[in-house]
Amino acid sequence: MKSVFAVMLTVFVSGAAAQEESYSYYCCFQDSPSLDGAFADGCYFGGPFRANGPVRLISSSPGRDNDPWFYSFTLSSDYYIYGWGSGAQSTTPHIGDLWIEPYELMEQGSPWFNLGVDPLPFGFDQVEWQVVRASALLNGLYLTSTEVPDNSRILLEGDQLTIKTGVYSDPVVYSLTDLDEPVVWIENCSNDKILLKGHPDSQGFSEELTIGTMGNILFSGPLEYNGDLPGILGLISVCGDGLIADKPYSDWDPPFDIETDEDVVYSASILLLEGDFAAENYTQPYPKVDFTLYGGIQMQREGYTCSSASGFNLCLEYDERLFNQSPPCYPQYQMSGVEISGSSPFLLEFTASCNPFSSLVTLSVSEPGIISIFDNTGRMVDRRDTKCKWVWNGSSLSSGVYLAVAIGENGARSFIHLVRL
Repeated sequence: MKSVFAVMLTVFVSGAAAQEESYSYYCCFQDSPSLDGAFADGCYFGGPFRANGPVRLISSSPGRDNDPWFYSFTLSSDYYIYGWGSGAQSTTPHIGDLWIEPYELMEQGSPWFNLGVDPLPFGFDQVEWQVVRASALLNGLYLTSTEVPDNSRILLEGDQLTIKTGVYSDPVVYSLTDLDEPVVWIENCSNDKILLKGHPDSQGFSEELTIGTMGNILFSGPLEYNGDLPGILGLISVCGDGLIADKPYSDWDPPFDIETDEDVVYSASILLLEGDFAAENYTQPYPKVDFTLYGGIQMQREGYTCSSASGFNLCLEYDERLFNQSPPCYPQYQMSGVEISGSSPFLLEFTASCNPFSSLVTLSVSEPGIISIFDNTGRMVDRRDTKCKWVWNGSSLSSGVYLAVAIGENGARSFIHLVRL
């Protein structure tokens, strides 16, 4: 047992920098955790857990048998809730029948057991999702709602992305190796759906890729990494939910059909800025099956995925590469500050003088590239190829916060908030 703890400590220290930067570091993060449910006996989080508020923990087993297990446990509240109903506000990793495991580490406090930390910035207006959109627009694959209408189905296999927009439409295949930036953005509406799974006849997904969308992402079947050439996938929804798709009685022909009536393994780090993770229909299938997410999820809260006998047991299996690696352009966070110049992988030096500004602001970059300006809806309001400096005139724009994104000729990038007075 001591050797296991030693390995865990080594991994945690090596991943400390990632903890301070990428949302993908978290096996599970909840911005508005619900107290309707609880983390109970058998719950296991092999990567960091964090929530902006209290969560409920219960244990019905005497002693330490099968109690909830966390790699690390971090809350912005000064307590967690133990037991059902109003419960008890607890500030220690042991109360009643509950022992938060591994208890020998949790009782040491930080960095394993942390209460009262600063809330993690989250949501549509606090996470820089526009950087992902800009990267796809400038150097990746940018798709409109005409190209990817509501209920389109998407397959990932090897180094390809295939889209089928309707039952009788022809599939459209995109080569991911042709992209200068491995980022795909789907510009749809907040209530639109895309259904995504791996190709059932492939060896698995083998690329580094991030897919962003405004609407809902439905997980419509298994999606696993290629064992010999493992990829890493990031999925981002700005306004929608992440939903395990319900298998209908009548469906599209394979391989674009929904395959969720048996155990599913889905590989990705998933970021839902305004949404929940849930099942589209938690009364099916019957009996209950497992939905194993290999990666991590950052969301508003976890919704309903199952009933007592039907639906999906959500099993989170952490991808340990996420301790110090993230999917391409996966959003980073900073705890404070108006001006944010990014760290790895945002390596480009990027500064703004006279910010906040009333008319002119000077933007300076350390290498030639492209600077794009976005408003708070993600709409691009200006763009310029520049060698090192751009005196930008924003006097015609309304007061508010804008985002300047710089992408250098070698792919390095950074971003800055601009405040128009």
